[in-house]
Amino acid sequence: MNTRDLSYFRILVEKRNYTEVAEMFSVSQPTITQAVKRLEKEFDSKLVHVDRVHQKTEITRSGYLLYEKSKVIQKNIDLARKEIKASDSEKIKFGLPPIIGTLYFPQVVQKLAQESLFQKLQISESGSSELLNELDNGNVDIAVIATIKPIQNPKYEVEYLGSRPFSVIVSAKNPLSKSTKPVDFRDLMAERFIRLTGKYIHSQMLEDYCKYYEIEPEVVYDTPDISWFKSLIRANVGIGILVRDEVGEYDRDLVCLDIANPLPESFNISVVRRKSYILKPDEQKLVDILQRMNIKNTNGGYY
Repeated sequence: MNTRDLSYFRILVEKRNYTEVAEMFSVSQPTITQAVKRLEKEFDSKLVHVDRVHQKTEITRSGYLLYEKSKVIQKNIDLARKEIKASDSEKIKFGLPPIIGTLYFPQVVQKLAQESLFQKLQISESGSSELLNELDNGNVDIAVIATIKPIQNPKYEVEYLGSRPFSVIVSAKNPLSKSTKPVDFRDLMAERFIRLTGKYIHSQMLEDYCKYYEIEPEVVYDTPDISWFKSLIRANVGIGILVRDEVGEYDRDLVCLDIANPLPESFNISVVRRKSYILKPDEQKLVDILQRMNIKNTNGGYY
C-alpha cells in the first residue's frame, strides 16, 4: 500500500473535492482518482461514492473507517521520520518540568557532566501534561514526568522514581499556621486560594480535593509563576496547595500543613519514554543516571 495514496484519501475525506485535493498536492485529478481506486482494491471495499447528478462526493462507512485508521498510520509515519532523522544525532531530546528541574535534577547534573551527557541534552522545560504530548509526537524522547497518580499506559515505558506529598501552604501570618495537627480540608471552606496554574499539576490537585469534599473554593488569583504564587501566600493574600519539597529553608514566612485524610494522590515522579522507541547508548546512560535521583517518600526516607 502506498502511503501517499492514504494522504490523498485523508484530505479527500476532509475536502470532499477531487480538484481541491489535486491542487493541494500539485498533481492531476486523475492521480487522486487512481489513488482511491488502488485503496478500494487493496481493501476490497467501496470507499468513495461520487454522485454526479448532484455533484457530491460521499464517503462510505468503510471510507470513514479507513480515514480514522489513516490518521494513526500517518502519525506513526511522521514519528518514524523524526526518530530516523535524529538517529545519528548526539543530541538527546529530554523533557523536564520546572519543579523537578529545581528540586531533584541537580542531584544528577554532576554525574551527567562526568559522562559527557549534560551538554548533549536538548531540554524542553514544560509541564508534565505538555511533555507527555511532546513524547507522543516525537519532539521529546525521554522525560521526567510528575503526575498525581502513577502512569499506567501501555504505550509508555515507565520507571517509577517515587512520590512526594502535597501540602497546604499558608503564610506565617495566617492563624492556620499555628495548628499543630493536620488540617481537615473541609475546614478550609472559608479560605481564599491562590491557584498555581499552567504547566503545573497542582491546579488538578486542588480541583480534586474541592470536588471530593464538595467545596467551591474562592480563588482570588491564578498564576503560572511559582515565585509569585509563593509571594502572594507569604503576603497572606490566600493559601495554596504545593508539593511539600518546594517549600525550603529559605522560604521564610511560609508554613506547610499536612492534610488530614489525604486523597490517594501525590506528586508521583517517573522517567517516561515511548515503548516503541529504541534508546541510543547515551540515552540509556541518561535513564540509568536518572534512576539514581533520590525522591523522598512520604515518611521522610528515600525510594
